[in-house]
Amino acid sequence: MNDKSQNNTLIDMWYPSRMDIENCPLDYFVIKYIHVLEPEQMPPPNAKMRSGSTVESCVADILQGEPEQEARQHWQHVLDQHFPIHDKDEHQKNVCIGQFQDVVTNLLAAFREINKDPTDFQELVKGEGKGIDVAMGGFVDVTAKDSIIEIKTQWSTASGLFNKDGSLRLRKPSKTDTPQKSHLRQVATYSNAAEKPPILIVANAFEYTVFDEMNTEFMRKKELKHAFETMRLSARARQNLLKISDDPKVLANFVPLNLMHFVWKDLEEEVLKEIMNIWGVET
Repeated sequence: MNDKSQNNTLIDMWYPSRMDIENCPLDYFVIKYIHVLEPEQMPPPNAKMRSGSTVESCVADILQGEPEQEARQHWQHVLDQHFPIHDKDEHQKNVCIGQFQDVVTNLLAAFREINKDPTDFQELVKGEGKGIDVAMGGFVDVTAKDSIIEIKTQWSTASGLFNKDGSLRLRKPSKTDTPQKSHLRQVATYSNAAEKPPILIVANAFEYTVFDEMNTEFMRKKELKHAFETMRLSARARQNLLKISDDPKVLANFVPLNLMHFVWKDLEEEVLKEIMNIWGVET
């Protein structure tokens, strides 16, 4: 049994990004957190990811009392500094910049609706899970006295194609009727750690939706428990793998490699070859 994994030096805490079954499948977990690719080997954040983080920072500044127009101008300027990772991402960046102010407006409207006074921003919450050696939790977007609030943003997608009038062809975000399963697993993990009920806000340039225990069964205790259990069992499986070994080539004997999964799509060819070598992929 490997002393390094027993001492939890590889994984000091289970964040949703390290254990989510959809966004961090086991093979990706082995490569990103055990093999540990260099930062320049990992795909950089794309325009949608940058846009989400800048909008959230903008709203947090406004909620903390920063002058609204100054915050809006500052964070849109930050987004403008995003360096597109490819041609399509350059189109996407322009779309996101064009929708930035409307997304901020809708998020602020959502916060007025829920009427919760923030007590903290990006609070690190830690909780326990049965059979898990280290804490499970993460950084909550907004903490209130009696709840935790998670923000998610949506953006129209640039197809890379153009209409006859020369305008960029866009696909609007789908109507949000229920929380995404990955979002539900994330807020369930935070709710368990903070011991507070969660509120999920999903906003785009056209509308916002608030999910809480009052308007959807998915945010009630029973469903949150199911979502948390999915994360706990995932963390337990990964923890137990590390008790076998912290050598990626050894772990590759227990974990199948699925390069068709979306997590691998933006990796460079040389990095993919390195990953295939770990698994002993025959070409």
